[in-house]
Amino acid sequence: MIGIPEVFARDTVAREGQAGREWIAALPGLVDGLLERWDCTPEAPVRHGQVGIVVPVRSAGLPPAVLKVSFPHPGNIHEPTAFAAWGGRGAVRLHRRDDARFALLLERASTVTLADLPDVDEAVAAAGVLAARLAVPAPPGPTGLPAGPDCPGCGTTRCGGPGRSARRARSSAARCRAG
Repeated sequence: MIGIPEVFARDTVAREGQAGREWIAALPGLVDGLLERWDCTPEAPVRHGQVGIVVPVRSAGLPPAVLKVSFPHPGNIHEPTAFAAWGGRGAVRLHRRDDARFALLLERASTVTLADLPDVDEAVAAAGVLAARLAVPAPPGPTGLPAGPDCPGCGTTRCGGPGRSARRARSSAARCRAG
């Protein structure tokens, strides 16, 4: 059974209350079940972010991976769909998902970041390449994602929305027939 980092458990309970306490109590069993179901073997200590844990794993037939399990929160619902849409282009590859458990088996990311690049221009160019790779059409069907920016004047996208600046937002609202 995996160990849950104390600071993660404490912060989750403080933020989520009783629901967080119950989830933290169930988390080791949940992770063990996913490890077994997806034939994964942990190979490094559990890491964590603000809303989930990451377990570095090995699984037959896959490159090094991580099992990521997040607290069930509406903000995490679309994460697996985004990883699937990106298909490993500009983001880690999604190997398996369990939406009901907010669990993902992901390609293990490199520990190198853009901050590690010695040349700022090189880092900016790399960020641009990544942004272009991540700019993919939304998957078909209802995603629950908002349709796009709403015009502050009329609440639709007819007027071009608020744009990229406060000046443009005021300009869009001024052009709006309903505003």
